[in-house]
Amino acid sequence: MVNFDYMDFERLNGPPMTQAQIDEYLGRIGLAGPVTLDLAGLTRLHQAHQYSIPFENLDVLAGREISLEREVLFEKIVRRRRGGLCSELNTLYNWLLISLGFQVISFNARITGYGKIEFRRHRVLGVSLNGTLYTTDVGSTLEYSRVPLLLMGNIIQEDGFCEYMYKEDPFYGWVQYQRCPGEDWKSVYGFSIEPNIDLDYVTSTFYFAHHPDSVMVQAPRVSIYTPTGIIAVRRHCYYEESAGLEQVCRPIEDWEEEKRQLRDLFHLPTEGI
Repeated sequence: MVNFDYMDFERLNGPPMTQAQIDEYLGRIGLAGPVTLDLAGLTRLHQAHQYSIPFENLDVLAGREISLEREVLFEKIVRRRRGGLCSELNTLYNWLLISLGFQVISFNARITGYGKIEFRRHRVLGVSLNGTLYTTDVGSTLEYSRVPLLLMGNIIQEDGFCEYMYKEDPFYGWVQYQRCPGEDWKSVYGFSIEPNIDLDYVTSTFYFAHHPDSVMVQAPRVSIYTPTGIIAVRRHCYYEESAGLEQVCRPIEDWEEEKRQLRDLFHLPTEGI
């Protein structure tokens, strides 16, 4: 288990939300306050966020610039009821947690499992509760943990869908593993216990928004968690998944049908894409 002496690096990102902004954000994810500053409160926030705000790359496809400025993210995701890339979602979520009074540290993870070493590109949040670290992540388009996970090695944790476990690695640091029903363990990502601030995720966000090898510039990738799984539009197909396992994969006939699904299922605007 990681026992963590918290230091307030978040002050480098700027001031917290106002109470009005906190209330507006909680309304966006369907939570009535107050939120308790404990594991139960963190779990409520984690799940409400996953069930309310989609992962989506429509601004990338429309050629709009992606900003990690907090006020810009608040306007886009809370007030205009959009979703965002992983860095957008977890950056805004990080601001909410800090503003509520949680002690948060941001890690920069390498996604694993692709058969090659990736650059650090995924924001994972660590929350210190009485000196013990839990990880929370609401920025995935795939099945990730639906509850905060204790950062302790070699213990199996469950979220009602899949099993999770952390192990230490000399290169990756803390590696998260996932086992879905009927499948073997697979690594998800790895990170070191090193604090990061919002600016540390700008480069990877720019890569995903502009690099020709980025999957985000190729086709819509939109998904949202549901109480029974995930619904998604990826690679011009409609998906329904449960516990990380594909239940439905239906090719979308044409671009107009794809845009209709984005509007009807995810309530997202499709102008300009």
